[in-house]
Amino acid sequence: MQKRLSSLCVFLILVFLVACQTDQAPAFDSFQYSTTQPIIASSIMATRNPSATPIPTRLIPSTLPTPARFTNLCSPLEGEPLDNLNRPDLLKNPFQAPRPGDDGGHHGIDLAYWSRPDGSSMLGLPVQSVLDGLVAGIINNRPPYGNAILIETPPEVISPNWRQALPFSSYHLDSRLTLPISLTCPKYPDPPATRNASLYLLYAHLQDAPGLKIGEAVSCGQTIGKVGTSGKSVNPHLHLETRIGPAGQSFGSMAHYDNSATEDEMLTYCLWRLSGEFQPFDPILLLSLQSP
Repeated sequence: MQKRLSSLCVFLILVFLVACQTDQAPAFDSFQYSTTQPIIASSIMATRNPSATPIPTRLIPSTLPTPARFTNLCSPLEGEPLDNLNRPDLLKNPFQAPRPGDDGGHHGIDLAYWSRPDGSSMLGLPVQSVLDGLVAGIINNRPPYGNAILIETPPEVISPNWRQALPFSSYHLDSRLTLPISLTCPKYPDPPATRNASLYLLYAHLQDAPGLKIGEAVSCGQTIGKVGTSGKSVNPHLHLETRIGPAGQSFGSMAHYDNSATEDEMLTYCLWRLSGEFQPFDPILLLSLQSP
């Protein structure tokens, strides 16, 4: 009887061990990771650094032309042909290249009607995007630009003939940015690692705050605002700047020459205007290009 009980105990122990073995996790080499689980690492990083400003992804949206269909060139002013923009009754303040690190000269051109015999005003005239591009910055009534919008046009959507005519080849980004010589600026950060260049256009003194968002695609001839006299301006006009700078940059608000300007606004202004990171050229060079 005792022998039977011992055999039964041994049998029950073996059954128990087999049952436990079937409940174990499968071996590592047969385990399949789920490909449907969301990756949350980026969300965790955003939570750890909630003050970080998101930068638009540097991909050309599908609404922008592909290299097989390059951007067109459009007048920045509704109803004004490109051929008219260099006339003295419209071009009131031409481009004057600044010295390195200097906020003097005239970094763009001013287009206005104030000397026309009929006394007409440009106030409220629709402002149009000169090229296809991406909104890179928005300024809401801050001195000196007032209401303004920055638009980046990647070189991939510019025809090779136009790229050759514009100062892309002469663009360089030194390891040390130009120190300001005529304006107080916060300490510059290290320059971006990228050496890829893009074309940036700034449209300033608009009547109203731009209704577009950073990263939004715009097309040649699209209305992006109206001529105004916001910021450091005394007459309605469009101030237009063209610069070559590092690709894929987004801009916060920029301001200077005012006690209300924050350090971040002054830094952005100085990087745009004085650092040499964004190198200005005469907008008429762009506006006078012939068909691609």
